[in-house]
Amino acid sequence: MKVLIATKNQGKIEGAKKALEHYFKDIEIQGIPVESNVPDQPVNKEIYEGAKHRVKN
Repeated sequence: MKVLIATKNQGKIEGAKKALEHYFKDIEIQGIPVESNVPDQPVNKEIYEGAKHRVKN
């Protein structure tokens, strides 16, 4: 199974892979760049807003 994740952050990609490997065999995670429309170091509500923006974008 191939899964796209809306980040190029290797730590997040590896975390998603480790979590999904518990439920699925032969999983491939591919990170894709997506605009979050928040600062590079979001704080408080910006974290959630950035996540929602990445899903929409």
